[in-house]
Amino acid sequence: MRLVHRRYLARFVPAMAGYCALIGLYGWLVPRTGSVGLRTLLALLPMLPVMMAMRAVALVIREQDELERQLDLQALAAAAVLTSCGFLSFGLLLSAGVLQGVPAALVALLVLPCFFWIFGLAKLVLVVRLRRR
Repeated sequence: MRLVHRRYLARFVPAMAGYCALIGLYGWLVPRTGSVGLRTLLALLPMLPVMMAMRAVALVIREQDELERQLDLQALAAAAVLTSCGFLSFGLLLSAGVLQGVPAALVALLVLPCFFWIFGLAKLVLVVRLRRR
């Protein structure tokens, strides 16, 4: 593994671990907290590691060579299009009453994880296609 990718993992993995811990804390404490101010803090606290993860992505793209940067930007574009179209379709189905019983908060919370998963899959597809050439 190249140094640029080791540095990325050293930044990204702790950020995601922090996110998971804070989301767990959020889910456990919010129902037990009456204070609106404290619930607001608990709700926004997971954004700190999310911003750290976004910074890790931006830094690795900046530090990579031109080919890797192009692959990442293509994967980011694919993830943006697929995630936004998927969630727009989901929202339209919800508003039309075709899908029921899905909490809007859950849908909103799934946008970023879906984006990251789709980015990873898109990058995998692009790398496999490149290696076949």
